[in-house]
Amino acid sequence: MKHAIISVLTILSCIVSVHVAAQDKCDITLQAIVVEAHTSAPLQPMLVFVEELNKTYETNSSGKFQVDSLCAGKYTLHFHALGFEHKVVEVALIESTTLKFKVAHTDGHLDKVTVVGLKNDDGLLQVSDRLSAKDLAENSGRSLGGMLEQVNGVSMLSNGATIAKPVIHGLHSNRIVLLNNGIRQEDQQWGGEHAPNVDPFLAKNITVIKGAASVRYGADAIGGVVLVEPNPLPIEKGIWNGEVNLAAFSNNRMGVASGMLEHNIAKVDGLSFRLQGTYKKGGNYRIPGYWIANSGVEEQNYSAAVGYKKAHYGVEVFYSRFETDLGIYRGAFTGNQNDLDAAIASDTPLISTGFSYDLNRPMQHVEHDMVKAKGYLNSRVGRWDVTYGYQHNFRQEYDVLRIDNGKAQLNLTLNTQTLNLNLDHNAIGSIKGNIGIDAIYQENFIQPGDRVFIPNYRSQGIAGYVIERKQGDGWLAEAGLRYDYRWYELFNPEGSNQQVVRYELDYSNLSGTLGLTKHLSDHWHTTATLGNAFRAPQANELFSSGLSHGSARVELGDKSLKPERAYNANVEIKYKDDDKRVEATVSLYSQYINNFIYLEPGGELLTIRGSFQVFNYKQTNAMLNGVDASLQHVLPIGNGLLTTYAKASFLFARNTSVGDWLILMPSDRLQLSTRYSRDLKGSFKSVYIGASGKYVFNQWRIPENFDEIDHPRPPAAYFLLDGTVGSKVVFGKQALNLSLSVTNILNTSYRDYLDAFRYFIDQPGTNVVLRVNMPLTFNNNKQ
Repeated sequence: MKHAIISVLTILSCIVSVHVAAQDKCDITLQAIVVEAHTSAPLQPMLVFVEELNKTYETNSSGKFQVDSLCAGKYTLHFHALGFEHKVVEVALIESTTLKFKVAHTDGHLDKVTVVGLKNDDGLLQVSDRLSAKDLAENSGRSLGGMLEQVNGVSMLSNGATIAKPVIHGLHSNRIVLLNNGIRQEDQQWGGEHAPNVDPFLAKNITVIKGAASVRYGADAIGGVVLVEPNPLPIEKGIWNGEVNLAAFSNNRMGVASGMLEHNIAKVDGLSFRLQGTYKKGGNYRIPGYWIANSGVEEQNYSAAVGYKKAHYGVEVFYSRFETDLGIYRGAFTGNQNDLDAAIASDTPLISTGFSYDLNRPMQHVEHDMVKAKGYLNSRVGRWDVTYGYQHNFRQEYDVLRIDNGKAQLNLTLNTQTLNLNLDHNAIGSIKGNIGIDAIYQENFIQPGDRVFIPNYRSQGIAGYVIERKQGDGWLAEAGLRYDYRWYELFNPEGSNQQVVRYELDYSNLSGTLGLTKHLSDHWHTTATLGNAFRAPQANELFSSGLSHGSARVELGDKSLKPERAYNANVEIKYKDDDKRVEATVSLYSQYINNFIYLEPGGELLTIRGSFQVFNYKQTNAMLNGVDASLQHVLPIGNGLLTTYAKASFLFARNTSVGDWLILMPSDRLQLSTRYSRDLKGSFKSVYIGASGKYVFNQWRIPENFDEIDHPRPPAAYFLLDGTVGSKVVFGKQALNLSLSVTNILNTSYRDYLDAFRYFIDQPGTNVVLRVNMPLTFNNNKQ
């Protein structure tokens, strides 16, 4: 019996020794994946806190995390992420294992998570710049084109001071796609004098994507994309948010008022709305020494949005109306060749006037209505988004008449319907991306009896795309492919009897992009993209024939034009030091465009309406090379910060078919700005004062035969000095953001090469602008 007991004790001792040895070894590994409870989509970032280890782990892009060197035992895991439930799980480990954990959304924070996810749709690897809500506030009251000029590499195509549209790396109009609240803006943008029909007060962020972005945004996005993005609808229940913006401009005595109000309805979970409106009115603007006749503007816009959003599905409806009246400088319309030559040769306006708010012929009246309906659904394969848009654009152009009959001479109507279906699919291994379909239907028609500048037409298009991304250790790669088919039916009056001739055209195309971004070190980061894009000739390029009122010139199309094919390369290198006091960016780009369509001056033409410059649509092969560079330095001084920002933009645009420079390309430019800011005690917070200087070079890169096709030569270089001062002022619980800025402080007389009225008048003189922003918040909770 004694020996048996000793044997049992010996065996038990061995078992305990083995068990203790196994515990002391602590070589257990926990591999885990965290997924969304309903869709099984991997979640990243998700923080996992292991209570017994007092350590936190983060999931990767596949939703996975791993804990090594664990001893056998019980462990308590806490799962944390914005917009998800706080989940606590206890696991018992005796050996290495792989587990899956499911975590569910919480309705109260879903919108914030959704916004982050949507950013992937914009293309991760595009070279881009963004105007923040702060940038927009400091430029409030300006046109969208004027605001975008703040972005390095972006200039303006203008008609005086009232009409402006963006030019990205020398390309504009139909080569730039503008997305207004997720809808592709279609508003007769083919005209150089057709400014975007968008109220900038709608936006809280404006992003400019430089270079070909055709795969995600459309085959004709050769020059780039402008994203006008409002804030998502509010999610905090029982709170009324809003703001009031006021601006006063001295130069043309313009006033601007805009208001916004939004609310999440507590009694209906997930339901919220927003209302917004803007009114603007300005009179004749002033150049040094003179008022510009008939150059006023009046604009009234409003919008409304309502959304219903739950954890895994939601819908949103948006409506906006933009309406404006724009005066066109009367002196650009001359009666004969001698008057035209005299207007061009004169350093001062031949038609002088005083100040007035009146708008007379020539002028434009534009109305643009947009309806958007969007829905989303989270499924096991990913997030589905479907967006439908309807746009009605109505444009009237009033010519100069001896006897005013009250009627417009051109009435253009463009109706557009668009549909996008997009799947942001879950990760397949380490690959994640988007698959989608785009469709568009358009009708453009002219009122019977109007003169025909472009023909009536209808158009249909269908496209499919796929964009996939793979992320590695410090790098991200992206590839995209898109196929487009577009069909046109046009009815063009031709010949002496203006007999209508029907044309049927169709175009198809395959385009693609490749991109790579790489963290070279803690300080250096680089992005490189390659792309090709395709753009079919537009109706105006093919068939325009007559006077364009906004630019006061005759434009003649060419029915033999072929589609453009563009090949684009961008390389961007960024540097940032440890404390973020120094940031530098250099962006190099090169774009070859086969069959590049451009406007070339072709002398003067005497018509029954007067004598005007003639511009012809022509085609060549082009190479556009350039560089954008910027440097920011932050220096602590006292209790404040001195921030200095320098930027430069250079463009070399060649007509490779003839080995010469391209005409009508932006001039090189340099800009240096500095601002000192600090917080003060008392009512004044965030006080700042700053100055900015911009130097625009004379455009000397012009064709050798420039004097034969255009005159006078491009205007001289010019320098502009601006200044600003502002502060946040607090009265009790109410805050006001006040600023006073002055543009063209020196009242410099200058002309810009890309201004269609550079032949006749200077650019605006000194302008003093007072801006007031008042944020509003009301708590309606009865808790």
